[in-house]
Amino acid sequence: MTTRILHILAFLLLWGFPAFAAEVVVVQGERMAPFEAALRGFKATAGVRSVERLVLSEQRGADVVRSVREARPRVVLAIGREALARLKEIREIPVVYVMVATPESTGAASRNVTGVAMNVPAERYLAFARGTLAGRRVGLLFDPARTGALAKEAAQAAERQGVALVSREVRSPRQAMQQLATLRGKVDVLWLLPDPTVVTAETMEAIALFSQENRVPVIAFAAKYLQNGALAAFEVDPADMGRQAGRMARRIMDGAAVEQVPAEAPARTTLRLNKTVARNLGVSPDLREE
Repeated sequence: MTTRILHILAFLLLWGFPAFAAEVVVVQGERMAPFEAALRGFKATAGVRSVERLVLSEQRGADVVRSVREARPRVVLAIGREALARLKEIREIPVVYVMVATPESTGAASRNVTGVAMNVPAERYLAFARGTLAGRRVGLLFDPARTGALAKEAAQAAERQGVALVSREVRSPRQAMQQLATLRGKVDVLWLLPDPTVVTAETMEAIALFSQENRVPVIAFAAKYLQNGALAAFEVDPADMGRQAGRMARRIMDGAAVEQVPAEAPARTTLRLNKTVARNLGVSPDLREE
């Protein structure tokens, strides 16, 4: 009898019987502080007992899609743009993303994908531009292939708020600098989207110079650009976004279809300011971070 049981167990192991399948497989680009914070937040609200993690920077050459499929999780958590892009072939498992600025540009848009984008709602930027900076003409540079969807949302939000959005399409950093020059005298505020075509080391120098020479405040999407001459930036909280993603994953694991769990914007954002730039531009000294 004992020998027979051992043979059965050996058979099951050889054929990959999923005795301890992870509830969630986490795929992340690398081990960096914001990603780790997002993962901690996710674990705090997802209510899962077993998590398997694949870090792409440590999986060079590995077939990540195959690894995920073999794990047969109930949900996959994609942390970062690279992770979401690598998972675009997966259509049969729910995928929840976090820490992704422009999810639509990854090619992973599908009925099984939802998550928390890093994009602060356009209304927040425009309300700050109009209400705090008294800017009724807001400049915007964008690459249609990168941030076309965001630019469209911005145009719709601007129309609702009575703001004139002066936008320019660009397809290279060089063209971005050329189009920037055409905004001289036509905008009160310049708004930067998370667009890698527009935001480079070279273009940021040109943008800072444009801001100083024309006394046009720049609103950025991340606080690190304050040191490059931006006046203000809206930051997101990775841990809080992770908690949002965890709640979404929990709903899916409790039986909700992915289509019933729509993508969300960050619930919590923080305004950061460069007070030196504010003084140089003559912006109100009463301006406060929030």
